[in-house]
Amino acid sequence: MDASPSAGSGVDGVETARLSKHWLVLAFSAVVLAAPMTAAAQSADSLAPIIAQVSDAVCRNDVVLLGELPSHGEARAFQIKAGVVERLIERCGFDAVFFEAPIYDFLSFQNPEQLDNAIGRFWLTRELADFRKHLFERSRRGLVVAGLDDQVSATSHYARSVLPALIRKALPASAATDCALAAERNLKWTYDAAHPFDAAEKERLRGCAHTAAAASTNLPPAERTMLENFASYAERQAGLPDAATRDDVMARNAAWHIGRLPAGSKVVIWTATVHAARTRGALTFEPLGALLARRWPRRVASIGFTAYAGQTSMAGRPPQPLAEVPAESIEARATDGQTPWVFLNAGALKTLGRAPSRLLGKVTTDDWSTYFDGVVIIRNEVAPVFEPRR
Repeated sequence: MDASPSAGSGVDGVETARLSKHWLVLAFSAVVLAAPMTAAAQSADSLAPIIAQVSDAVCRNDVVLLGELPSHGEARAFQIKAGVVERLIERCGFDAVFFEAPIYDFLSFQNPEQLDNAIGRFWLTRELADFRKHLFERSRRGLVVAGLDDQVSATSHYARSVLPALIRKALPASAATDCALAAERNLKWTYDAAHPFDAAEKERLRGCAHTAAAASTNLPPAERTMLENFASYAERQAGLPDAATRDDVMARNAAWHIGRLPAGSKVVIWTATVHAARTRGALTFEPLGALLARRWPRRVASIGFTAYAGQTSMAGRPPQPLAEVPAESIEARATDGQTPWVFLNAGALKTLGRAPSRLLGKVTTDDWSTYFDGVVIIRNEVAPVFEPRR
């Protein structure tokens, strides 16, 4: 895909009749995209129907964002998303997968463990072990797997080993050593009484990173990109009011990756639902989905994920129960105490009108058809099983 995705079509909501106050599950099944299979027909031990419904709904799009709750710790959402990604690759010609994860380590992974570290701790789970292995195997055959974030995570080992040297390489000798040490302190978080992470240190880091990025024009594209991302990360750490938001950066990186892909490529983005949203709405920032949809109208589809109840666990922390949602929430009404998972298209969401949901993390009341082309609702989530740290 070049900087403008190839022709495709957005996910259009299916028109539905006004529902009575007693609608619930049977009414939802009439407006689910890929309607041959109703949500109620799905069994708890088979994800194939919901995976097919979601992937078939967005198959014709060029860029598809798949969300998850901001806790990043729900095993069933992980399994459905992994199945959707695999189906989009196998049946719909998608040839790139981008993660809401640091960009750095994706630029140089050579084995499965390095790819796992690039993807990061949130998704280092038993439920996704085969999926990550398949991604690596496909990457050897041409699938592009990349990161979008400028932050540096606990598993960004390549970034920690390379960025100080790149800063030293980009800067004149008079500044190279001090700036490389400032970057190393930040990347390894070795601050102490002698070198606290105070306002002066934040400004030192920002100045070093910004100057290195500006001086990197003659470096290879991947090295320039690493320095540019570390510079924007340092600006946010310094608290600059005009610093680019994470979503601004992820949109910029998505466009950079897409510009390097062959024309006609199709991309799926693994992210959180708050970043996948197609509109700012109640959010305090312009989300990635909205930024991409503005750039490529009608070619971007966004699928939100949420859950009625169950447990969540972030990055190996002890499982915690999901907070209760109101009885009038879309989670409660759609699953009706029985249906294990439901896919609602924009038409179904529009029919609901303004309703409470935890899609954005905290329960918020809004018209969710303006945020998403579809929403997957899981009745009862379970915490994932995390693999040992690497």
